[in-house]
Amino acid sequence: MPLPDYIDNSRHKLQTILKTLIEDENQIVLDIATGFFRIEAWVRLEAAMNRLTSLRLLIGRDPTIRPAESDRIDLIRYFKKNIQEELENQPLNSKYQNEIERMIAYLQRHDVEVRLFGAHGDKNQFLHAKAYIFNNYSIVGSSNFTPAGLEGNTELNVVNKVGAIAHDLRHNWFAGFWNDPSVDVDYKTKLIDALNASKFGSKAYTPYQIFLKALYELFKEDTIIGESDRTSLELASFQQEGFERAVRLIERHDGCVIADAVGLGKTFIGLRLLDYYLIKLRKPRFVPRALVVCPAQLKKLVWDKKLDEFGIKADVISHE
Repeated sequence: MPLPDYIDNSRHKLQTILKTLIEDENQIVLDIATGFFRIEAWVRLEAAMNRLTSLRLLIGRDPTIRPAESDRIDLIRYFKKNIQEELENQPLNSKYQNEIERMIAYLQRHDVEVRLFGAHGDKNQFLHAKAYIFNNYSIVGSSNFTPAGLEGNTELNVVNKVGAIAHDLRHNWFAGFWNDPSVDVDYKTKLIDALNASKFGSKAYTPYQIFLKALYELFKEDTIIGESDRTSLELASFQQEGFERAVRLIERHDGCVIADAVGLGKTFIGLRLLDYYLIKLRKPRFVPRALVVCPAQLKKLVWDKKLDEFGIKADVISHE
């Protein structure tokens, strides 16, 4: 296939051209400068990447980070956190786990290097350019080394087919950034550590850590009451905790029993539950109404007064 003069991910996709250069043109030494990197990009090109005899991956800065924010961002921690989030958002299955294991093995090769630009020193500098430099060819343009950059986004990358240009880019442009004092030369180790520490990695966990993870998985879908659900009916911290626990039980079992000791505010927790569900269940042309069933001596003494005080609409009846 003849190489195009430019890549826009419409007529010609970067993923296809990179595979062609490596597999058909035998371009097996590659330097990549990218603003951002996604694991899935390597997975898509895995077979071709395995044929390389040298890979240098220089990660610049996520283009979503504004320059004004740069002095407040630790890039090493930022990219590690981003990689971890990418992994945690993936479903736990053997296919993806095998891909991560293969990537870890790939990164451990002596001929694969990964560095992070702008990690040290002046946090205002960043590498926004994107380039894919082979021995005899080079691609320079807008595509990050991400799935979107490889084929999803509308991009514009120029394909240079002159070996002298590739040589100049590698030795006079790329090398300057690769050896810049701001570069974290040990970023490959941090990337491997992040992969190993993920749920797909080989890091060993203690029984206690496994127990905590099991608890999290068991209760992670429990209803969490956010700040937006709070009203003027404020509760003490221990009452708020009881209220939130009651909501979780109601959502799971359609009911619950609040059995705190005398004087700990069961009435206020009940009022808060009424208020919460009256708001939650409200719909257009439908205003729910609550029903309170209580002992006769508490109807006027407690519930009528408290419901009126907090503006909660409910019918109160006695079971006596």
